[in-house]
Amino acid sequence: MSRATLNIEKKDILFPELRFQEFVDNWTKIKNTIQIIAGNAYSLNDYQDEGVILIQGINITPGKLDITNINYIAENHKSKHIVLSEGDILLGLNRPVTNGELKVCRYSLKTKGYLYQRAGKLNFNNEQINSNFLYQFLRSDNFLKDISNELVGSDQPYIRSNLFQVTKLNFPTLSEQQKIASFLSAVDEKIQQLSRKKELLEQYKKGVMQQLFSGKLRFKDENEKDYPDWEEKKLGEVANRVIRKNKENNINVLTISAQLGLVSQLEYFNKSVSAKDVKNYYLIERNDFAYNKSYSKGYPMGAIKRLKKYDKGVVSTLYICFSFREMVSLNFMEHYFEYGLHNKEIEKVAQEGARNHGLLNIGVKDFLNIELILPSIIEQQKIANFLSSIDDKIENTNKQITQTQTFKKGLLQQMFV
Repeated sequence: MSRATLNIEKKDILFPELRFQEFVDNWTKIKNTIQIIAGNAYSLNDYQDEGVILIQGINITPGKLDITNINYIAENHKSKHIVLSEGDILLGLNRPVTNGELKVCRYSLKTKGYLYQRAGKLNFNNEQINSNFLYQFLRSDNFLKDISNELVGSDQPYIRSNLFQVTKLNFPTLSEQQKIASFLSAVDEKIQQLSRKKELLEQYKKGVMQQLFSGKLRFKDENEKDYPDWEEKKLGEVANRVIRKNKENNINVLTISAQLGLVSQLEYFNKSVSAKDVKNYYLIERNDFAYNKSYSKGYPMGAIKRLKKYDKGVVSTLYICFSFREMVSLNFMEHYFEYGLHNKEIEKVAQEGARNHGLLNIGVKDFLNIELILPSIIEQQKIANFLSSIDDKIENTNKQITQTQTFKKGLLQQMFV
């Protein structure tokens, strides 16, 4: 058989790589049956503290409606609103791709919403299209590849309202659509269950930490007696400052990540953003701590992280680095700083209004003089072990989420044409 003949046969056969065995018919092309209805423009003066929820492009993320930042519009506003109902399929029209995924999600709220410009909802009146199948189809890499050439603009690409008039979609029979949609929806449900489990574990940990670090919840010794009262210690009494210079010219330049802790800039940014010469940077070793005076989301007084990922690394001299002495549990101090029990102490000495380029104005001496409230070393270890066991459960759940998402991504690649 010639290569030309083989190519023709492949072109004529139109079905996915992975398929339920009872279906054998080719997928067929549909066109001009789906419309994108774009939202209306509203001014800032139209926003209210309550009313009908307004869905904007920023609220539409891959697979999820994000209502973290939301605005409201009066129900009797003069505009002719584009009304949203639960289950509507939404598209982010401006910059529609993020992290390699299309901004498409369901309107998941039970109350109605209004749609803002640069966001769209799909309208279709075709009994041969299953809504759940269409939603899964739009989330596949296959569809993203099909429309990549239809995006308009380079700096700020956007989806034109006539996308589905110029793009042909390959769909199976309605019964096959329903079976594919049901199967993929079951995988989505599993991801949602795991995500909810992770959220509940994180809430539980937050509540337990509040109880533990406020002293409302205490461990007892083997004789069911209380451990000694917690004692106030200055940081400089239980830790030594680390100021060793990078004489060995270590090039593992570190940055602080909320999730990953002290991590290589190359790993985190995919590039180094440090100075070319890092010989004057501080060289820190495994189990040393570093304080970044930059305030950020979740860290109003800056972040303190422990080096766990590498044996050594270097940080800018803007960081304050230190190591604890033997009377302190390193695991306990990680949880202590993550909870933010030190924030009030730093706030006392960080001059408000004297911030420069995002850095808190706090000197090394003042930092080492902040008060810590510490239990006995045995109670520290018990607290650390308990909180770490919750972390392990959160991490295991997160791995399951990642694995299931990867599984789903593979299905999306193989179950669509």
